[in-house]
Amino acid sequence: MDLDEVLDELKHFGKFQATNYLLLSVAILFAAMFEASFIFTAGDLDYRCRIPDCDGRQTTFQPSWLQNAVPFHMHDGRFVPRRCLRFSPRNATILIDNSLYTEQNVSSCSPDVFDNSSTTRCHEWVYDGDETTILREWDITCEENLWKLTMVGTVNNIGQFVGLSVVGLVSDGIGRKTTLIVSMVLSCMMGMARSFAWSYEIFLLFEFLDPALGTGVYTSALVLGMELVGSSSRVLAATLITSFYAIGQALTGLIAWWLQDWRLILRASYLPSLLCLSYYWLIPESVRWLLTKRRTKEATDIILEAARTNGVSLSENVMSKIRSSSEQKYTEENVEGNEGPWRSALSQVFRSKTLLTRLMISIFCWVSIMFVYFGLTVNSVSVGSNKYTSFILVALIELPAYVATYLSMNKFGRKFSLISALVISGISCTAFAFLPPELEWARLLLFLAGKFAITISYTVMYVYNAELFPTELRHSLLGACAMFGQIGSILAPQTPLLDKVMESLPLLLFGAMSVLSGLLALYFPETLNVKLPDTIEEAKSIGKKKRRKSEESKSET
Repeated sequence: MDLDEVLDELKHFGKFQATNYLLLSVAILFAAMFEASFIFTAGDLDYRCRIPDCDGRQTTFQPSWLQNAVPFHMHDGRFVPRRCLRFSPRNATILIDNSLYTEQNVSSCSPDVFDNSSTTRCHEWVYDGDETTILREWDITCEENLWKLTMVGTVNNIGQFVGLSVVGLVSDGIGRKTTLIVSMVLSCMMGMARSFAWSYEIFLLFEFLDPALGTGVYTSALVLGMELVGSSSRVLAATLITSFYAIGQALTGLIAWWLQDWRLILRASYLPSLLCLSYYWLIPESVRWLLTKRRTKEATDIILEAARTNGVSLSENVMSKIRSSSEQKYTEENVEGNEGPWRSALSQVFRSKTLLTRLMISIFCWVSIMFVYFGLTVNSVSVGSNKYTSFILVALIELPAYVATYLSMNKFGRKFSLISALVISGISCTAFAFLPPELEWARLLLFLAGKFAITISYTVMYVYNAELFPTELRHSLLGACAMFGQIGSILAPQTPLLDKVMESLPLLLFGAMSVLSGLLALYFPETLNVKLPDTIEEAKSIGKKKRRKSEESKSET
């Protein structure tokens, strides 16, 4: 029995599916907030050396005498003070009692007090504004410690790598719904624990455990949503559900802008996610997953509930097929003796040159897309004069990208949409690298164009992978592709360090990886209007029928 045949009568995207998609979208929103929080909790800040002879208790970041005491340099088109160097004081240093410091003391910080031909390192700092990140909390300052800040994002993505290595198997074993709820609760616990961290090392530990235990939130919600609808509505469904990911990121930027304190940001982002415990009663398990487990009665009950909610009556012919087909279908496929159906199906993937090649190219595309996607997200706070507005704009540009994804995939297909998006992203990133910092708006527009295009490819890959692989391996292989894709997102937070080697190097790397992936994606078959494959043979046959028809038409002419 083909479930898509049932969905044709049930309505591919009726009230039942829409209600559940809204609930799943809230989970996606929280997943985005969890994933983006490190950009602000471990964010860089503007700071300079504290000059004990000049700085009072209520000092400002750039007082009028600062250029006498601290060397300045050009950075991103701005003339800013050095962070960890100050001019050496001359022998006759004038000391000032901080309690008596007033504007009259400014003359004591005249150029004569400092030797501008000699510099010395400082051990105290003055920060610009009231924002608090772990940098300020534990004085993770100066260039030699910059790696500690970028390491937070890398550790977060290593945690996701570990989590994704098992979450697909867990989801295929215990169900999408259970995996989603358990992952959400564990992630919330780790996030709250991180907000009470008393040292950098403890903070880093919980930064790892959060995604390692909770990475199933996004993948479970997406797969559960994809398996709720028929082939004609999968693109619309993916577009709706992933739009909440962009909203979640933008909401993180707003919360960070409002609270300006890393501990409060974490608590405001994680604590409300406990509301998702109600999903145990509010959302159903995947019907496709239940059928693969031969839990026909539960699947039938959900289908009947969906029919009542959508206001449709299923024909007796369809209902009789539902009751009788799953046992027949999955008994026939489980012919490997003691070897389980999942292991048998996986071994068939590796024995098939077609499926194995698709899997390898999918993995490379995932690495490239996630490297560029997360690299642009991490670097967005360094584009423009206000890091919060830049981050929010870079997040919200995903919304029109999702609309464009929906229109493009339905009109031009998955293959063309993926390739064109990757090439456009590559061109935009490369062009950005050659623009001077003075052209701030032009650089921001190109940056947004790059994020717009890579978001399209990111969304297309999720849909594409779900359509290329069979039901019993769908979440496992999607999880495997996303897991290896974490190699790209693990490296992405380190790209700000490349800025010290060559300012344009990160964007040049983003451009090269995008274009190369676009070329490799030429191998994929088109899956537009192709039914979701339930078996290995159905997955292998995707694209072959169209190729045969094309060859037959050529031979006739």
